[in-house]
Amino acid sequence: MPTNDNSYIIDAQSGNGFNAETFLKNYWQQKPVVIKHFFDNFVDPIDENDLAGLAQESEVDARIISNVKGSWHVEQGPITDFDNACQGKWTLLVQGVDKYVPDVTPLLHPFSFIPNWRLDDLMVSFATNGAGVGAHIDQYDVFLVQGKGRRRWRVGKPADYKEVFPHPKLRQIEGFDPVIDVVVEPGDVVYVPPGWPHDGATIEDSLTYSVGYRAPDNLQLAESLAMMLDKGAHNYRFTDASRSMQGNRAWVNPSDVAILKQQLIDAINGEDFTLALLEAMSEQGIPEYPLEDEVSLEQISNEFAAGISFVPAPGVRALLCDGKRGLPRALFVNGSQFEFGKSDQEWFEVLASGGVLNATCCQDAPSFTFLETLTTLINNGYWEWFEG
Repeated sequence: MPTNDNSYIIDAQSGNGFNAETFLKNYWQQKPVVIKHFFDNFVDPIDENDLAGLAQESEVDARIISNVKGSWHVEQGPITDFDNACQGKWTLLVQGVDKYVPDVTPLLHPFSFIPNWRLDDLMVSFATNGAGVGAHIDQYDVFLVQGKGRRRWRVGKPADYKEVFPHPKLRQIEGFDPVIDVVVEPGDVVYVPPGWPHDGATIEDSLTYSVGYRAPDNLQLAESLAMMLDKGAHNYRFTDASRSMQGNRAWVNPSDVAILKQQLIDAINGEDFTLALLEAMSEQGIPEYPLEDEVSLEQISNEFAAGISFVPAPGVRALLCDGKRGLPRALFVNGSQFEFGKSDQEWFEVLASGGVLNATCCQDAPSFTFLETLTTLINNGYWEWFEG
């Protein structure tokens, strides 16, 4: 039977229930934890039939991982033949469900103590009895929310584990000694930091909602720098007008290396790289559904004044900078920047909050700049009319 060290378990319904500040201090990127009853009276916002429908779409990242008598198989989406792919013990996984299904958005709200730019997406999986994807290690933080059914999660400590590849599209590890071995039920959450091995197996057909976070590595940061330099900003050449005589031309002068490194450091410290970085941080790969018939600024202004409300499209999460500490005063949405003045900040804060937006949100009337930005966001498919 599963056993646990109580230091790895929190009961959100107890007197010392879940507290975001305590979680950040004691667990975030430090050690895993099981949060029992994190969601009270949990109701699934989606089912396996909805997932199957998404998995058939060409723009959706989906796959089925199955184990048939000890042999692993992976079927990459779009899935056209479920009967053939769903053999043995199988799991259907669909990435970025928050970008396509508005009903899953409330699942993300309790995790809002982590900034928008860190959130990658919500992956939803449906697994049959006994199914899993094998023991593995992720390099990102994840909250594993249990939906219907029950699932056994085992989590071990970071170590040098031997990797195995039972299928070209599967990276697993041979095994680990668990510090967490627990059965979770609807509404329970398992948090796993980067580098901690884990393995989940269903006890009965179940849904799991994986709230995953991104952490850019240096290669990804360098790609932002390369994109900026490719546009010509800060793309300066090495110069050495003050060069002195050197005895042997084969020797590399340390000062030359230092100047080359400083040339790159100066580019990184420039405002252009700050903007390139913010654009990359806001990039979400949101499906673009621009309006076929663009709306005008006048139309949106009139509708706004008439009390019509607007909300972000599914999955859209804006970033906001307040113009302090070297950052611009601007809104960033999916790689696009929208600057605004200090007098507009309250309106842009409401916009970036992701809630329902209408003329009653702020005391002052919206400016031309704000309404122009809202019009652009609507035409690009990032904001839409609220039909609640």
